Amino acid sequence: MYFTINKNAAGYYYWNLKAANHEIIAQSETYVSKAGCQNAINLVKSTNISTPTRDNTN
Repeated sequence: MYFTINKNAAGYYYWNLKAANHEIIAQSETYVSKAGCQNAINLVKSTNISTPTRDNTN
């Protein structure tokens, strides 16, 4: 898996998380700055197996 940083037509940054087959499996909201986008990627990277999952479907 890998992240890509992109810029939309309005000039805002967003990231995609892509699988090994290059398919997008997650996409972020938009960020005004590239630094904000990179910070969000780092937050996602910091999650691990002990990060809890909350099921809100009940």
